[in-house]
Order: sequence, then structure tokens, then C-alpha cells
Amino acid sequence: MKRQSFLNVGLAVSLALAPQASAADDLGAGLAGLVIGAMIAGAAQNNPPPRQHRTPRKAAPARPAAEVQADKDMQQALNNFGFDAGPVDGSPGKRTRAAIAAFQGTLGRMQDGVITADQRALLQDAMARERLNPAEAAQLAAANPYGRRGLPAMYQRTPMAPAAPYPTPMPPYPQAPATPYAQPQLPATPAPAPVPPVAAPAAAAAAITAQDSIPDFGDLSPPAASMNNLCNQTNVLTTSNGGMATAEQMPNPGLALDEQFCLARTFATADGEKVAKDVGATQALITSLCGQMKTALSAKLADPAARPPEATLADIRKVIDASGKTLSATQVSGRVCLAEGYRTDDAAMANVALATLAAAEMKPYAELLGHHLREGFGFTANPEASRAWIRFALDAVTSGAAPAVLPNQTAERTAILSKAITAN
Repeated sequence: MKRQSFLNVGLAVSLALAPQASAADDLGAGLAGLVIGAMIAGAAQNNPPPRQHRTPRKAAPARPAAEVQADKDMQQALNNFGFDAGPVDGSPGKRTRAAIAAFQGTLGRMQDGVITADQRALLQDAMARERLNPAEAAQLAAANPYGRRGLPAMYQRTPMAPAAPYPTPMPPYPQAPATPYAQPQLPATPAPAPVPPVAAPAAAAAAITAQDSIPDFGDLSPPAASMNNLCNQTNVLTTSNGGMATAEQMPNPGLALDEQFCLARTFATADGEKVAKDVGATQALITSLCGQMKTALSAKLADPAARPPEATLADIRKVIDASGKTLSATQVSGRVCLAEGYRTDDAAMANVALATLAAAEMKPYAELLGHHLREGFGFTANPEASRAWIRFALDAVTSGAAPAVLPNQTAERTAILSKAITAN
């Protein structure tokens, strides 16, 4: 019925619009067009357009089981050393990347949160070594400002001693071949045991006189100040205080200075060792060349407290210029020899390396020379000269010089050092 009504209405409209002069001709055309239009309309009504179906989204391909397990091992190792990587689920996210970045900071590496194959291996080796020798781990952690967090970096610098070889087993006692139908033999008469010689009487102990009864240590000279010992003690005090001092919470400015020195020392050691590895320097070459530099420049750095830092560094710069070495090459030498001085607790070598770096357009390294002057590492302790060298370094950083150590903590360290040297 609907289709018939549509035809009737179409016919009426067509007849009304057709001109009267050609009604017979146009009527046929109008009817044909009307029928076609009705058919199209009916088809559209009876056959609506098909629905558009969305293509289902393809699921992400499953990660290989070995890759997931490797990420689980990494998260477990990070958590083991105090870097909060979150759940050990094999799916690293923001929390795991933040933990990786913190771990990279203890190594003196770029803190981009993307772990390298070498860093993965270091984490696993460090965790295994800690479990094999907890006593060694506790000792190394006590000597590191980062505590247990610093163990992977410490293990990297102190390779594990090779295991003692198993004792060679004794060869089996040779057995005499059995003689068939051997005749029984009577046992031989044993020889008499030798008589042990009579021991000579022991000499009478010398009598202790009244003069020797009280030991006298007054003639002994005090040992040289040790950078390693200071940082061991500082780590113990920092741990007992519940953490390092900040610019807002600084009950002991002297301890705050020691904490910042030990942090910088750890960073500089790792940095110099990396540079040495990058340039392919062997330990024998480092020992030889850094020893030569110490001998050649120690006289130029005999008393840095007697003159302003600028005057002392100007003398070192003259030696650098006369050597014909580029500033870039000099900076490499300074960083390598600074790490060697800190590794071997050689204050004189560390002092020469620091002065060389500061004279070679890396003035912020003067901060560590200030700490050395304060504690008497290779110099006579001089608190006033110490403050002058640290201020010199801080002024250089404020003027735009690249920080020498811990670049991600520059603002915080600057605030701590400025407050500490003012109050100390």
C-alpha cells in the first residue's frame, strides 16, 4: 500500500507540472521516471545501508620470556640495593626508570633511566658478590657515602679476589702387584725408634726494669691525614644521624662539608676511572704518568694558602702552556690522575691533579682543594684558605662554569656549601 500511494502522489505531481501543449509526449516520460524513482525509493527502504564494523585492535605481541625475566632480575637487584624499582613484575615503568637513574648517579653516569647491558651485568654481579661475602659488603658500604646503594660502584672498582685453588690431591699409594702363589713371609723385625735429643734448657727471661714498665709513644710522629679514613668516619656519622645534612637542616656545618667532600670524591673517582678506560690507559701507564705529574708540579703547589687561588693557578697554567699539551688533553690527564690519587689515598697526587684541572679552565674543581686544605690532606690545615678556595669554585659555578661533580645536584650542593663555609 505504501508503494501504491507513492506512485499515485508521484503521478499527480508529474501531471500538474507537465505543460498542456505536449501532455501526451511528456506523460509517458513522467510515468517512466516516476516508476524508476519509486523503485529506487522502495529498494532504499527495504535494503538499508549495511553497518560499518570496526576492525578489532590487534593485541600487542607478547614479549619473550627471557626478556621479561631479565627485567625482573634487574628490578630485584635495584630493590636489593635500595633503589625503589617497585613490584618485580618484569614490566619497567616510571618507577623503575627513576630507580635506574638513581643507580646511574652512583656510578657517575648519565642519569637517563635507560639501563645498559654493562649496568645490568654490574647489578647482578654486585648482588651475587654481596650474598657471597656479607662481611666485605658491610665494610665497603661503611666506606661509601651512598651506603649500600654505592656497593655496585665499589665492587666495580675493587674486583673480587680470585678463589684459592683446591689443594692438589695426594697420589694414591702405590700397591705392589699381587704375586700369585706367594709364599708367606715372616715380618721383619722393626728398627728401634730413635731417641729424641734432650732439649737445651730455656734461657731465663730478661727482667723488666722499672724504666721499661711504662711504654713511651711520645717520640712517634702522627700519621698523615687520610682521605679514606675521613670518609669512613663521615659515613658512620651520617648513618647515625639518619641521613646527610641539607641547607635547611644543618646541625653540624663541619660534618656537612665532610659529607659533600666524600660525595665529590666518590664521583671524581668513578669519573676518572671511566675516562681511563675510554682512552685505554693501563694501570702501569697511569701509575707512571701520574707519578711524573706529581713530581713535576708539587713544588708549584707547595703552599696554596699563602696566595689567592688565582695566583697559584696562574703558575700551574704556565706549566700547562709550556708543555704544548692542549687543554682537552690536560683535562683528561687531570681526571685520570685525580681518580688514581683518591684510589690510592695519595693526597699529593690528588692535589696536583685538582690544581691542574682548575688551571685548565675547570675552576669548579678548586672546591675539592678547599676541602683538602681544611682537613690537611697534603697541606697544613688552614680553614681560612679552605673557605677562599671553595668560594672561588662556587663563584665559577655561579658565573656559568660547568660543575666539576654531581651536575644533577649543583643547586643543592651550592646552597649547602655556601651555608657551611659561612657557619664553620
